[in-house]
This record gives sequence, structure tokens and C-alpha cells, in this order.
Amino acid sequence: MHLKGQTAIVTGGGRGLGKAICLAFAREGANLVVAARTTKEIEETARLVRKTGGKALAVRTDVRKEEEVQNLIKKTVEAFGSLEILVNNAGIAHRKYLLETSTKEYEAILDTNLKGTFFCTKYALPQLLKRGDGKIINISSRAGKHGVPKLSVYCASKFAVRGLTEALAYEIGGGLKVYAVCPAGVETEMYKAIFTDEPSLRPEDVAKKVMELCLSESRIPSGSSIEISMLPIRLH
Repeated sequence: MHLKGQTAIVTGGGRGLGKAICLAFAREGANLVVAARTTKEIEETARLVRKTGGKALAVRTDVRKEEEVQNLIKKTVEAFGSLEILVNNAGIAHRKYLLETSTKEYEAILDTNLKGTFFCTKYALPQLLKRGDGKIINISSRAGKHGVPKLSVYCASKFAVRGLTEALAYEIGGGLKVYAVCPAGVETEMYKAIFTDEPSLRPEDVAKKVMELCLSESRIPSGSSIEISMLPIRLH
């Protein structure tokens, strides 16, 4: 168990990719703090983690709300005493032409995908820096490296996550490493809600890469964006 004794927060951990990441970490012995807006879903993920023999805490959190993120970090430290890994996975998308995108939709995407990453990172950093060799994994997207029609605002948010990742790596230096993971289409409810074709990846494919980045033997430079794809990106 390569992550035994380490504590990981996974936002958006109630389903899809976040759930798969939680279970992958649990199999490696990590303590999990599962965060999302839907209590029923995060409690189910926590139950599955405990079923593997791991320890888990479900904390209802809207990452767009600063005070809820502060509470998430507080409860994590109270429960487990430390924090070694943060996975900023919570995200949403609306598939529309920019001309048809409302201000409310724009704000929802940016607030969840970017502001949420900012809040979680900002308030987790003091704990992660205590560890000295922790990891921050930001889930971007292949659409954060290549523009995709009808996903302009989503692309903007995920490009920004990559920029934040690279800049933060320069800011913190040292042993704490930060990465952006950029998967192609993943078989999740969000993907199925906006596309009709089959996605390239399963949640478990991405979770495996996230876990590998958290292992002590990983030599990938901090600030890197790691693209995960099996098929060319769809442009229509």
C-alpha cells in the first residue's frame, strides 16, 4: 500500500471520475475525504472506501463557497491530523455556442472549475506545505489544451487551470508538487449529458494516472500537464 497513512481530499468525489479516484487511493491505503454537493453520493463513496478497509470522511462541500472550503480543510485535519494530497476534480460543463451561453452559465462554469480550484488550493496549501512532499492534482481536460467548438467557456476554465498549475509550481518550489491531468472524454454522467458518442476513457483509466502521480517514485516535473487520450479529440 503505497499511500498508507496519507490523507487525500477529492472534490467532486461522489460519482464518476472523483469516485474512481477515491477508490483507487483507498486500495493504496490512503485516508479519503470525499467532498461534493450531494450528501447521498459522497456518503456512498465513503461507504465503498470503508468496505475496502480504508478510512473515509464525507464532507458536503460546494467548492464555489469559500467558507465551505475552509470547513472542508478544518474537518480533514480534525479527523486525520494532516493532509498530503489534494485532488481538485469538481467540475461542470454546458455545451453551447458562446453566443448562446448565458452569463449565469458562464459564471457557474468558471466558479466551479476555476474558483473552486483556487479556494481548495489556497486553504489546503498551509497543511500541504507542512508535509513538504505532498501533491496537488488539478483535473483539467484535453479541452484545456485544444479548443473545442461549443465548449468555449469550459475550455477557458480548463486552460486557466493549467496556467494556475504551472504558476503555482514556480511559486512553491521544493518538494510539494502540483500537476494538471488532461484527459480526453471520460465515461461519466457529465460526458453523457453533453455528447452522444462513446468516450475514449473510463474513470479508472484516469484514476490510475492520478494515483501514479502521487507515488513517491514519480519523477514527472512539478507544473507538468499530463494528457491522457486514446482517440483523437472530437472537433464537432
